[in-house]
Amino acid sequence: MSEPARGRGRRWLVATLGLAVVAALVIGALWRANRPPPAVATAAEPLETGSFVREVTGSGVVEAVQERALAFSGGGTVAEVMVAEGALVEAGQTLARLDGSSLEREAASVRTSLASARAEQERLGAQQAVDRLDLEAAVAQANDQRASAARTLDEAERDLDVARRLFDAGAASRDQVRAAEGAVDAARRALAQAELSQSSARSRLGNLDQLAAAQRAAAAAQVAQLETQLANLEARLADTTLAAPFAGVVTSVGLKSGDLVGNQPVLSLADTRLLRVRGRFDENRAVELEIGQRAVIVPDADARRQLVARVERISPVAVREGGSAQVTVDLAFDPDVDLDANLARPGYTVTVRVRVVELEEALLMPLEAITDRDGERFVFRIEPDADRTGVARRVPVTVVERNPTVAAVTGDLRAGDLIAVINLDALTDGATVSYPGLGGGADGD
Repeated sequence: MSEPARGRGRRWLVATLGLAVVAALVIGALWRANRPPPAVATAAEPLETGSFVREVTGSGVVEAVQERALAFSGGGTVAEVMVAEGALVEAGQTLARLDGSSLEREAASVRTSLASARAEQERLGAQQAVDRLDLEAAVAQANDQRASAARTLDEAERDLDVARRLFDAGAASRDQVRAAEGAVDAARRALAQAELSQSSARSRLGNLDQLAAAQRAAAAAQVAQLETQLANLEARLADTTLAAPFAGVVTSVGLKSGDLVGNQPVLSLADTRLLRVRGRFDENRAVELEIGQRAVIVPDADARRQLVARVERISPVAVREGGSAQVTVDLAFDPDVDLDANLARPGYTVTVRVRVVELEEALLMPLEAITDRDGERFVFRIEPDADRTGVARRVPVTVVERNPTVAAVTGDLRAGDLIAVINLDALTDGATVSYPGLGGGADGD
């Protein structure tokens, strides 16, 4: 074959191969363009409804509702200690005594003086009654004497008048008239004397009343003074006995026989039958606390146990600790809670979880399933096909409440819907997804 013919054959072969390559590229491009995109791998969880709880957590210490440090009112030497630490005591039971022998002797002396003063008061009253009767009799006698003298004067004056008329008629002598006048003068002097005696008797009776009142007041003051002195001594004697103000457990004893003590606390008592928790919450968390909210108390001694309580009191002021402020909250255990002494006793530490939000029959969405993008909050609901594949649908949601793990949401969702929870950045609305390893759900597996 000639050289030109061979050249034309090679060019034809190259052109044919080029066309074949171009055709193959075009066919490949068309195939890739029409091929469905690969499925995005994710994981899915079925949406559930149930109770939603959001809690505020703090620390706390178990306390006795009634707990008191006890002290003697006055100082002295300890005579006897009747209890030991841990002893169960009843209300009013004697716990310790001070030596009160000197007070007893002083009180006995005052009691004797008081008995004498009361006896003297009674004797004085009786004597004054007798004296008054005597003076009242003297006054009565003086009254009678005065009345008798007045009658005598009346009779003498009548006799004088008769004597004068008879003298004028010539039937009586001058001596008879003078005798009648003398009788009148004597009667007048007798009346004046009787009136003087009457006034004296009445004055003595009045003076007796004043003197008697003063004597009674003095005697009463003496008795009152001794009674007050005795009452003070008996109160001091009572203060030598330290008694339990309520039933409980002796939590500490800081004295022994022979010790010299003042009015500082020497013994403490707690009623362990009625306990509460004093919790502390950071100021940022405490703003949501309200009286009456339910709480769960988790003893540090056994974190598996949960004890039910309620918020009973919230302190109106905060306490600065380090760089933050802590709010003190008192929580009362529910009456039906069985407080095991191994879990709850005064001084034990606990974790306090107060339920600040509780919703019933809420749609519970895992927080990792929620996406915030383009100013919208949404989740991807998976519409399942077969063989653990499906289509992702973007569904807007509104978060009603959230806690550290789940959110209560509203939206076009219902219980049982499959929700994508991983690889969310790779998902778009309508994307094909695969969710291998789903342990059950709404796809019928």
